[in-house]
Amino acid sequence: MSDIRKWDEVNGVDEDPGHLTAFLESATDAYAILQLRHTDDTLYERFESYSSLQRQSKEPDIDHYEVVYHGDLPKAPDTPDAVMAQLEALYVQFNTAHPDDFRGHSLSVSDIVALKVGGVVSCHYVDSIGFKELENFALRENYLKNAEMAVEDDYNSIDGIINNGRKDEPETERHSVLDALKALSGAEQTERRPPQKQAGRDER
Repeated sequence: MSDIRKWDEVNGVDEDPGHLTAFLESATDAYAILQLRHTDDTLYERFESYSSLQRQSKEPDIDHYEVVYHGDLPKAPDTPDAVMAQLEALYVQFNTAHPDDFRGHSLSVSDIVALKVGGVVSCHYVDSIGFKELENFALRENYLKNAEMAVEDDYNSIDGIINNGRKDEPETERHSVLDALKALSGAEQTERRPPQKQAGRDER
């Protein structure tokens, strides 16, 4: 087997390819759990703190992750630490009371929790102490790339322009697919203040 095996393939778990789409297109507030794929590229990233990644001159890479679960996000109280409260509640849930259909590992350092609140998506790295908000984690761009790959004949043409689409579709129809996808992700993400770090946690 090649070195691009996924965690779920190694462990006999079938990934649901719709998790990312369902999360981004959710009409309500939602969350998604992202965990590293088991590949050679992620060998020294698994369960590493954010500062450890920086010492390796690395940042979390969307291509190294897969969305292993998503769900509705309970409405948080309108307080300054609402985001942190939601993140900590999810951390507890995915360590002590997994949903029955969850097939990943317990939420751990190096995982990422994505939140969609009021239509705004933010991504938070599970650090050895609290969470680190990732301002440049390109979740929506990855969504568009995957969608484009689904309609391209030539994967060398993944460039944001569907110019080698399915041969049985007219050119104008192929372009309209990408236009529709871009419309879904066109909203600008508002700037968030990173949540304050909380008490430390053991790496798992």
